[in-house]
Amino acid sequence: MIERLYGRCGKCLLGAWRLSGVKIATSSPEPQWENVLTAAGSVGGHIIGRADDWEVSGATDPMSRPKLGPWLRDERGPYDGLVSAAVDRLGRNVVDCLNTGYKMRDEKKMLVTYGHDGPWELDDPADENRFTMEAWGCPDGAPCHSTP
Repeated sequence: MIERLYGRCGKCLLGAWRLSGVKIATSSPEPQWENVLTAAGSVGGHIIGRADDWEVSGATDPMSRPKLGPWLRDERGPYDGLVSAAVDRLGRNVVDCLNTGYKMRDEKKMLVTYGHDGPWELDDPADENRFTMEAWGCPDGAPCHSTP
C-alpha cells in the first residue's frame, strides 16, 4: 500500500492512529499502522495522509488532536474517508467515536476500521449498534462485561 496524492477516486483515505504514550518497549505503533493499511486495502483504498497523534491523551477530542483535528476541520485538504486500526482509536469515549463516525456519515465520507467487513454504514441500525459497542471497547461487537 503506497501513499499518494488525492486523486478524486472516491477511495483516498486518511490514516488515523493514536497512542497515549510511546515507550521504547512498546510495539503498538507498528501493528496499529499495519492494521490501518490492511483496512484501507480491504476496501480498495489508498492512504493520502497520516494523522499520527503520538503522545496525545485519548481524552483529547478528535477535533482538537494536533494531526487529526486539522483534517476533520477541513484545514488540510480533501479526502474521501477515514481509516483507523479500531473504532476505539478514533476517540477516548463513546461520544468522541460516535461524533467522528457521524461526521464521516453526514459528509458522505467513508469510515473504515480494521476487522470490520467494509466501510461502516451508520445509517444501518445493526452497523450503528456494532460501532457503538466497539466504541465502548467491545471487540467485534461482543458483549462487554467481565464474569466473576
